[in-house]
Amino acid sequence: MFTITIDGKKTQVTRGTTVLNAARDLDIDIPTFCDHKYLLPFGSCRMCVVEVEGSDRLFASCVVPVTDGMEVHTNTARVKRAREAVLELLLTYHPLECPVCPQSGRCLLQDLVFEHGRDYGRFGHIDVEKRIDHLSPLIEMNQNRCILCGRCVRICDEVQAEGEFDFTGRGFPTVVEPTFAKPMDCEFCGQCVQACPVGSLYSRIFKHTAPTWELTQVRTTCPFCGVGCTLDLEVKGDHIYHVLGVDDEGSNNNGFLCCKGRFGYEYVHHPDRITEPMVRQEGELVPVTWEEAYEYIAQGMERIRSEDGPDALGGISSARCTNEENYLFQKFMRAVVGTNNVDSIARFGHFPGMEALRKAFGVEAPTNSLNDLQHSDLIFAIDSNITEDDHVAGLKVLKQVRSGNAKLIAANTRGVKITRFADPWMQHNAGTSVALLNSMAFVILEEGLEDKVFCSTRVTGLDELRESLGGSEPEKMEAVTGVKAGVVREAARTIASAENVTILITLGGASPYTGEDTVAAAANLALITGNVGKVGAGIIPLSEYNNIQGSMDMGALAEFLPGYQPVADDGIRTWFEAQWGVNLPTGPGLNAIGMIEAAAEGKVKGMYIMGENPLSSFPDQERVIEAMKKLDLLVVQDMFLTETALFADVVLPTSCGPEKNGTFTNTDRRVQRIRKAIESPGKTRDDWKILTELSEAMGYSNGIGSAMEVLDEITRMVPFYAGILPERLEKNGIHWPCPRPDHPGTEVLHLDRFPSGLGRTRPVQFQEPKKATPNYPYLLIPGTILYHSGTTTTMAKGLNAVAPTAIAEINPADARELELKTKDWVRLTSRKGITEVEVKVTKRNMAGTIFVPTHFREVPVNALIGYDPVKERGLTYVGIERIERIDVQRKADESQASKLKKTVQEIQDKKRRAVKESGPEVSGGK
Repeated sequence: MFTITIDGKKTQVTRGTTVLNAARDLDIDIPTFCDHKYLLPFGSCRMCVVEVEGSDRLFASCVVPVTDGMEVHTNTARVKRAREAVLELLLTYHPLECPVCPQSGRCLLQDLVFEHGRDYGRFGHIDVEKRIDHLSPLIEMNQNRCILCGRCVRICDEVQAEGEFDFTGRGFPTVVEPTFAKPMDCEFCGQCVQACPVGSLYSRIFKHTAPTWELTQVRTTCPFCGVGCTLDLEVKGDHIYHVLGVDDEGSNNNGFLCCKGRFGYEYVHHPDRITEPMVRQEGELVPVTWEEAYEYIAQGMERIRSEDGPDALGGISSARCTNEENYLFQKFMRAVVGTNNVDSIARFGHFPGMEALRKAFGVEAPTNSLNDLQHSDLIFAIDSNITEDDHVAGLKVLKQVRSGNAKLIAANTRGVKITRFADPWMQHNAGTSVALLNSMAFVILEEGLEDKVFCSTRVTGLDELRESLGGSEPEKMEAVTGVKAGVVREAARTIASAENVTILITLGGASPYTGEDTVAAAANLALITGNVGKVGAGIIPLSEYNNIQGSMDMGALAEFLPGYQPVADDGIRTWFEAQWGVNLPTGPGLNAIGMIEAAAEGKVKGMYIMGENPLSSFPDQERVIEAMKKLDLLVVQDMFLTETALFADVVLPTSCGPEKNGTFTNTDRRVQRIRKAIESPGKTRDDWKILTELSEAMGYSNGIGSAMEVLDEITRMVPFYAGILPERLEKNGIHWPCPRPDHPGTEVLHLDRFPSGLGRTRPVQFQEPKKATPNYPYLLIPGTILYHSGTTTTMAKGLNAVAPTAIAEINPADARELELKTKDWVRLTSRKGITEVEVKVTKRNMAGTIFVPTHFREVPVNALIGYDPVKERGLTYVGIERIERIDVQRKADESQASKLKKTVQEIQDKKRRAVKESGPEVSGGK
């Protein structure tokens, strides 16, 4: 430790600490332009100069390390003159156009000029005309305002690993601009915009806004992916004008955001928002009052219950709605409707992965927090495109790896950003992750590299695992996985020898071929190497959905009540009955797959869908449409008239994240507040309020008056949420389990023991994936891209300008065989359906595969994908046919939405005639 005295205050710091950071530890403010908390020292602006006793020169405090006994003065007359001179020099070419600058009110240069009382000063103003560049649909640069601090250059390189900006020229003509002065071609995260201390870089979306001092900041949680970034929405009236990432001890994003989190909020103000309830009359959705809509639903559900029983009804909850709304939804289905037929999108990937963790460790959740990655010395990413699916989590990986603190091993079919930094990158054949992981486990056990102490004291089932791995030698599996045996062996040895290994696995739609078996095989690997139950080591499944963990926690699962408490357990069910005041159904209900199948077979007569769009997000679109056709009653609760809502008998308009209060639980079990920033439009209502009022219309009173009252009930019903009281979430999120109000939460699970005492390895048999056929020779790889995550982002004008349509990726070898080039259009045909898409030729894909992004309504990838009721999803092979672009022009009469409308019209005419004979009519409406 070194001792330093600054302005008479003494402190001790570690070797290598800069004078600037030592001053910050003492709460001594030293002004600076170029320094940034998460960037390497740069020393370019010279605003942070200080005097050091024993020297006759001034030092830039941001780059000078502390020496033992150093005495520093930060506010002498000489220091002030030097800083004033820096300001005068900057103002010689910086235009004083503060009234029209979007940064006015939070501009660091503006603040320091006011503080030091300087203007153009001795040097006057030199008018150097530089460009105002529209760098992208999202970001604009006014080079005249740039002070050449280099923050944007460095944050794009050091944090984002993009290197989009650099300095060009010398002297006064020096500018910062994208490489070769071309338009930006990057991730459009906007880190450069927030890092800019002046108004040189700014958002084009929020360019013409109210002055910053007229905006109100509301702290909330990002609603787009599972990371759960903390951000400030800057609002005036009922309009969001700006979004800022938050960096404090309660956040897990260090102030960083992705393009969706920073620029994706235009959907909130989209004119296509549904703003009043609608009921279908004579084939058309007609506006009605809320009371009329509730009456229609109540009578329709009661008719189905009386004729076919409560299990003829089912509900699909939402991985994007709040914990409180998911809790009330499953409670409505169980306590009011009387069925356990309730589920969510988690069924198609995430929940099976969580089940694997429960069987191995005893808990259906990630073992460690995302912030815990800073303690890992090896990160193993499996089937993960983390920098696009969960962008800010990807930044944590890049930081740890690029700083030299951790090694990265990647097993990925496609070449993605993190594979550039992996050593090795094992590019395995799609669907062979289990074979690859089993091969690695084989090597570790064969060579005696397992953690023998951990295995002997905390693991059971090792003998069965060892026996099951016979035949999994890398040499035998090489033909299956496509990965060289030597590479697999070396990767296994590296993992076995590392101190702290974190395994990252992407589940769900972002990686549909990764399921329970893959996670189980990864859990085996973690257990035999002792990488569970300690800081910096564990398994973190990732998801594209912001609250998929919370939806499962809240009981939006057919077989579990809230808190993963089995519905079939008589004691647990009796306790819930006492708390809710009703008799509950016994035995597990139908899951999402079962409900679609039962509806298609005419066994489920009515469905209630909240915040989900099964026609777009569920596999086998044809089967989903068939199911929707057969329903006597379909209620859809959403913000937009989605493909699914086009089939609905009743559409209920809901508020979105910035318009309501509640909590999300992110991918690492952190429960976080979302806060209402603006009023919702028209007659829309919060989901929790709709559920409460509908329950009352059907004769059941929740006694709930706010979202926070729902959280109070959750803390009583879910044991591991018991200590997560609303008032404790005002500043920071809390990781569950948190069993009591004085408990700090649990970032790392299983530190001392597993819930059942021991972790359990279990054999996972690799099942050979189905092969291509002459008619369907190419393997479909569906997945997500950085710019879109669902209905909401496709309603954001700026994001649509960056990524206006789906673009499939195909290997050059396949392109040559098919005589394709970039920007050609193709028709993809599978056993399930057809879709048409533009292609891009790239080496990111393996030969024989085609990657197609999901979430684009005009390219329904789920029309190609079927599901097996046992395995959820198998591999999907497609045929590829080149077509003329004119065949896929988005004409209204040929669009996907138009086709659905025609189908809806046909079935609704038939359905209305049947319902009129026995069903209720709505007399009100406009």
